Amino acid sequence: MRQRMSRADRAKQFMPFSALKGYEEAVKESEKRKAEKIILAEDKKAELDIKLRELKFGDEVSILYFDDGEYKTLSGSFIKTDDFGRSVIIGCNEIDIENIMEIE
Repeated sequence: MRQRMSRADRAKQFMPFSALKGYEEAVKESEKRKAEKIILAEDKKAELDIKLRELKFGDEVSILYFDDGEYKTLSGSFIKTDDFGRSVIIGCNEIDIENIMEIE
């Protein structure tokens, strides 16, 4: 006579099986749509430039910027504007000024 299977062993029979580890994550990643970078009008660029010049070390700031096909928001303490490299440093992060869409 056969011995009865435990509930845990029985449940394992019906668990989903994935032959390729990480396949579903890769599919989800490829399904993400890449956003087009918006080209700002000259008056908006001038407004952002004024806001950047007004920032002082330690000011709390929130920046909307374009990075790798998507828009991201970074909040933190303003450190400095690197005029030579044309970037802004917020905390430990560096953002290219050309990718900034909004500053609050």
